[in-house]
Amino acid sequence: MRRRAFLAGSAAALAPSIASAQLLPGGQLRQATIGVSVPMSGQFADYGKEVAKGVAAAIDETNRFNAPLTLAFGIRTFDDQNSGAIATANVSIAAADPSIVAMVGNLTADVTLQALPQYANANFALMIPTITADAVTARGYRNVFRLPTKDSTEGVLFARTILPRHKTMSVIAVAVDGDYGGEVANGFVNQAKSDKHDADAVILPAKFDPGAAAEALVKRKPDYIFLCGKVDRLGPFAQTLRTAGYKGDFGASDGFYTQTTIDKYASTLEGAVVASPFPPLDKAPSIFQLFNDFEHYAGSITAFSAYGYAAAQLIIAAVRRSTTPTRFSVLTTLQQNGTYNTILGQYSFTFTGDAAVPNIYLYSAKSDGFAFVKAAVPTGFIV
Repeated sequence: MRRRAFLAGSAAALAPSIASAQLLPGGQLRQATIGVSVPMSGQFADYGKEVAKGVAAAIDETNRFNAPLTLAFGIRTFDDQNSGAIATANVSIAAADPSIVAMVGNLTADVTLQALPQYANANFALMIPTITADAVTARGYRNVFRLPTKDSTEGVLFARTILPRHKTMSVIAVAVDGDYGGEVANGFVNQAKSDKHDADAVILPAKFDPGAAAEALVKRKPDYIFLCGKVDRLGPFAQTLRTAGYKGDFGASDGFYTQTTIDKYASTLEGAVVASPFPPLDKAPSIFQLFNDFEHYAGSITAFSAYGYAAAQLIIAAVRRSTTPTRFSVLTTLQQNGTYNTILGQYSFTFTGDAAVPNIYLYSAKSDGFAFVKAAVPTGFIV
């Protein structure tokens, strides 16, 4: 890596910060800083900036309405350029700043996994805002707290919720080797089999012949096909399956909960149930004021900004519950499995760092958008 790019990625923009609810000598206000390490440049910059926007919005809301008189919150952003080496270096830089009490990041699984040991060594509580890959909470680190439901659990919850509508039938989960979706497919199939369905996972090679693959699947006469992956890979394959004669129902994982599904594949996937860990916030009355404040001061809410907002809320709540809000006390507080209210609903965490009560939300694909169907786990958060 060129030294200039490395240094640029490690540079940070600092907002007011620190970590004690006491006044500095002379009566100055002290602040607790939330570090955010995400791509702020490059291919994934738009997504990283949305996460940072959400963190900043939660901090702004707290400082304006709910901050203690002697404590305010700030944000320090680090551009990791979606590079594991830069992300790891960012942790070292953040660790040298005693005001930073916890971190939010990173954006992709491979980058996060590379930096995890450094986060743990620095005693940083790490809020994972967007990554669903099982591996992030499977390494045994006690400082990781993931907001979205992990992939294998998504598959389990989907099967539990959708398949009971049908009598015993043949179901196939389809994923592409090496892409997101394999763990979703395995979770779905394991649950389907335990519920006495004839279930199988078909993992297509990274380079596959759509026509031949579709013909082989149709010959098996499945009643239901669950598409586990991203819409840009499996959306065209769904069309090929229809052309090959498949007439059953489709289901789809979180990779299909995107406008592309509606714009390009609405006719093929009309009525398909699509899963997402992201709740329909317009149906959550308890966050009505937060929702309006967010949109008024920071613009439209996206999934990335909402997860950033919730991550900051969790850290802010842990700071308030800590007797001495340092990074170690914030981490210890989060490890005690308390319950926290956020813009995405209520959270408590297991020993591994996943949600104690994981959930997904099911939407029906329509020509004019997604219609909310139900939560896999009933919750009073959504009405």
